[in-house]
Order: sequence, then structure tokens, then C-alpha cells
Amino acid sequence: MTRHRPRAVALAAGLALPYIALKSYWAAGGRAGIANGFDLADEFRRNGAPTALIRLERHGVDFTAVLALTGVALALTLAVRPPQRPLPRRLLLATAWAGTLLIPYGLLTALLGALDRSPTAAPLTGWVVPAGAAAFVGIGTALGLAARAHRPATVPVCRA
Repeated sequence: MTRHRPRAVALAAGLALPYIALKSYWAAGGRAGIANGFDLADEFRRNGAPTALIRLERHGVDFTAVLALTGVALALTLAVRPPQRPLPRRLLLATAWAGTLLIPYGLLTALLGALDRSPTAAPLTGWVVPAGAAAFVGIGTALGLAARAHRPATVPVCRA
């Protein structure tokens, strides 16, 4: 692993911090960036979210912020942990590689946010979509960089 890789992973993961802070602020009752009358827990309920997630949202815990924080922690763990140490490698690497799917999701979110010119009042203000898109791309990139750096040292050598 190159010595610059952990810094690149940390920088990419840092793109998620505004999103985590914003979603935690909203779950705690903050209203910045949300149109008047919009309630996230009610939106979760309308979209069929499980009751447990709605209850968490009502009590100040946003599950997407927790998932984003988990992705950042996984990326940083893979980036700084020496590959020689025992880890459930296949599970961690499979999870990290799957997390790279957040990159196209973030890019699509940014594209759709840029193309949305509807005159109707949106529930989120203009700066929220770029923060979310940056978080998705950042977490996906961090997971991809960390998994790529960790993988070559963890592949068993064929001794045949």
C-alpha cells in the first residue's frame, strides 16, 4: 500500500462528514435545508420504511447517517490496518467493493439534482443535494481505494 493511500481515503471519506452532520442535525429536530412543513419521519412512513427506522428518526437517530459513518469507518479501517493482521478479509472486502456502487448513485443524484428545474416547491433546498451527492461519491471512492489497496496483499499465493 502506498503511503499516500490512507490520506486519499481519508480525504474521500471526509466528503461524507457534512452529510452525516446534516442528517444528524435533522434527526435532532433541525430545520435548515428543509422546506417548511416537511417531516423526514413522515416521509419515511409514506415510503414504507420499517417502524423501527421511523422510531429512530423521531428520537434523533438517522439511519442513513449511521450507515454513512459505518462506510467511512470501514474505509479507514481497511486503509490503515496492515494487511498481515487477521481480519475477516473476504467479508470486509466484499462489503467495501459493494460500497463502490455509491459512486454511480452519487453521480446520478448530482445529475438529477442539476436537471430538476420543476417550479413546484421541493422539500430540500438547493445546497442539500450536492452535499448528499458528494457524500455518496466520497464514501464509494474511499471504500474503493481502501479495498484496492488492501486486496493485493490479502490474496493467497498459489504454491502449486
